[in-house]
Amino acid sequence: MLNTDSIDSYHPVSIVIPVYGAADQLRTCLESLTANLAYGAEVHLADDATPDESIASVARDFQDRLPGLKYSRNSTNLGFVENCNHAMREVIQTGNDLLLLNSDTKVTPGFLAEMSLVLHHHEKHGVVTPRSNNATIFSVPAYERLDPDDAYQLWLSVRDHLPRYHVVPTCVGFCMLIRNIVLQHFGLFDPEYSPGYNEENDFVCRINRCGYSAVSANHAFVFHFESATFGDQRKTLEERNRKVLDQRYPEYGRKIAQYSRFYIDPIDHFSVLWAPHRKRILYDLSHLPAKHSGTSEFGLSLLAHLAPLLRDRYDLALALSAEAHEFFRSELVGYTFFDERRTPNLTFDLAFKPCQFFKWDELYRLTTRAARLCYTHQDLIAVRCDYICGPNLRSIFLTAAEVADRVITISEASRADFEEFYNVRGNFTVIHHGTAEVATYGRPSDGYILVVGNEFHHKASRRAVAELNGCGKVVALGGAPPAEGSTRNVEWFSSGELSRAEIIEIYEGSSVVVYPSFYEGFGMPILDALAMARPVVVIDTNVNRELKSMISDPNLHIVPTHRDLRGVVTAILSQPAPAALPMSYRTWQEVAEDYFEALTSLAESPINVQSVRRRWKLLTTIDSICPLV
Repeated sequence: MLNTDSIDSYHPVSIVIPVYGAADQLRTCLESLTANLAYGAEVHLADDATPDESIASVARDFQDRLPGLKYSRNSTNLGFVENCNHAMREVIQTGNDLLLLNSDTKVTPGFLAEMSLVLHHHEKHGVVTPRSNNATIFSVPAYERLDPDDAYQLWLSVRDHLPRYHVVPTCVGFCMLIRNIVLQHFGLFDPEYSPGYNEENDFVCRINRCGYSAVSANHAFVFHFESATFGDQRKTLEERNRKVLDQRYPEYGRKIAQYSRFYIDPIDHFSVLWAPHRKRILYDLSHLPAKHSGTSEFGLSLLAHLAPLLRDRYDLALALSAEAHEFFRSELVGYTFFDERRTPNLTFDLAFKPCQFFKWDELYRLTTRAARLCYTHQDLIAVRCDYICGPNLRSIFLTAAEVADRVITISEASRADFEEFYNVRGNFTVIHHGTAEVATYGRPSDGYILVVGNEFHHKASRRAVAELNGCGKVVALGGAPPAEGSTRNVEWFSSGELSRAEIIEIYEGSSVVVYPSFYEGFGMPILDALAMARPVVVIDTNVNRELKSMISDPNLHIVPTHRDLRGVVTAILSQPAPAALPMSYRTWQEVAEDYFEALTSLAESPINVQSVRRRWKLLTTIDSICPLV
């Protein structure tokens, strides 16, 4: 960033200021030029027949302060486009580059030297526009309008995170520096757009078809106050001239849309987050279907205890499908929900997803919605099992871990499984699950054997039921009975449609709980059942041994294979139910406190610009090949 405009050190520039009335605004503009042009520069005031002497008077006042100031006045009003063309014709003959500057502007230190350096950085840079408070894609933040001083302070905060320039689809006529040779090659504004609107877009499209680009000078800033030019004619002129533009250059609308979606700098996209504000966190539950599952149990149990902690410091919003919102309505009273249809431009300081990413569009949405990304990796079963895995799923699991700012996993076993499968060493934080259950009475003497699982093969529900057939009444929670054959004295429940209260009631009616899964990331049903003083029988796996070492509960029985279930369950049922031992289990409140520490440390850290750019580049590249939204 340069602090002065050493015009002599760069290509000479002539400044043309088209003006009609609004003398006070012109005075502000000239005051800023006087303060911020380190060397004399030729300034042309092109007065389009202002009906009084106000503009001429301002010109006289600045004649000594701006020695290069020239004033001309049209005998009749030509309109903005023709007035600009009339003034620019003289500049072309000098060989100088031309800065077209509106009178409703205020320049800042270093603006012109920086724009000139960007213009001549490459021979195909044809026209340059600086950043501003009010200039569509050149605004800070882009496409938004902040108070001018707020926009300038925000620009000061983010400019060093932005590259010196971007190639952009067009320029904005309030301040545009045009290479002289481009004017010689392609001429001036087309009078078809007179008296004004879209003439600069036409000009950029015209030169772009021959390979010249419009460029944003990200390290230069010019205030734009935008007077009410054209008054009541504005809407009519905009609509008429846009039709002309679209007919001539069908690519214009497409390239504007593509810039917004694919090419805008992510720091521009998130720039508002550098302004003082109460930070915003998005708790993403968009993956939840409208049914109960281990995933929903974790996400909602954590939310219930984490939300009060976060709300003291942050604005918290939930993302949820309409169907899931309706299904879990009773558990979501009092929360704020993010509706991107109503606030499409809202960005968050942090997005947290209590689940791994299964779809690229999920990762894309959070990449474009939040400047920091954290999620919980639960387990790797979906890629371990080839019958449910494909290249997309295997790739997204690894990619998400590589591009996220923080990944939390639910056990050491789950962490190790990920690292060994992908042969990587990740930066994972392990936070175990908890339980909300408390034993209110001992297990019933006439209870049933409860088998917990679902229809996936690794849950082994049918295998366990078959092994336990004849040991007594069996209730299978989750999954469905086999299509062929039968099992005596077995009742099957599909857990997805049951309420939380109904599931707890089923647990309470059991004398022993069997969790026969070959693979888990943690196993919440195990902890819930143990907290309700139920003996639990599980298969020997890393995660179950890890759980056993955490809680040291004699009610947790680990067996080598499913063939051993029958003997252990029979032995448990043959013994009188012992008095419930006073045990202390990890609670969801403790889990929430650990997550709060992890999330707040991330939210309060500086935005990792490199991480933001890496995610953005990857996901927008994928989106350009295969649209994600």
